[in-house]
Amino acid sequence: MEWTDKFMKWLKEGKEDGEKLLDMPWDISVKEGSKENVITATHPKIPLPLKIYVSKYFANLYMDPGVPTDTMSVEERMRAYKKLLYMNADLNLMKTSLVGVEQRVVLMVDLDLVCLNKSEFNDALAALSLGVRRVIDAFDLEEELSVQMFDRAVEMVCEKIKSKESKEDIVDFLVDRVGMNEEYTDEFMKNVMDAMKEYNN
Repeated sequence: MEWTDKFMKWLKEGKEDGEKLLDMPWDISVKEGSKENVITATHPKIPLPLKIYVSKYFANLYMDPGVPTDTMSVEERMRAYKKLLYMNADLNLMKTSLVGVEQRVVLMVDLDLVCLNKSEFNDALAALSLGVRRVIDAFDLEEELSVQMFDRAVEMVCEKIKSKESKEDIVDFLVDRVGMNEEYTDEFMKNVMDAMKEYNN
């Protein structure tokens, strides 16, 4: 699909010091289907993956903070739903919804491809990012998502070590893409390598 290629081009372009989300280079994977394609885009500095469902006339953008509501008490659930409805009223473009048997909270933006341009797509990403921040604050997810981002950085570094990338390239990745302070990179890499050795023994 033409729009799948266009979204991939927009997301891959850019530099790490870009001011807007779309100005940063994202890592992309695509699953093609007969009626829609699904793009998964990630960046080490963004706490959640971005999913883009691309059909003939619309693109649906999703971010899933992984907050189940089915196990909440009725009182907790009502408070949660009120927070989500207030977000829908407060924020432009973005809306919150529930998906799956766990009734997970998701953030979404629906875009009409007939008149979409790059600036509007960037606005949609900004709206999702703001919505994610609101959900993180509302559901106290800061620590949990920080752990997820740390684990994701460890996995990426493990893959780079296995691929025999140079230490300099891995340090550049940690500083430029993950946003790690350079003085901590040696200790971080040592801990990762020690953990890999222990796992393989």
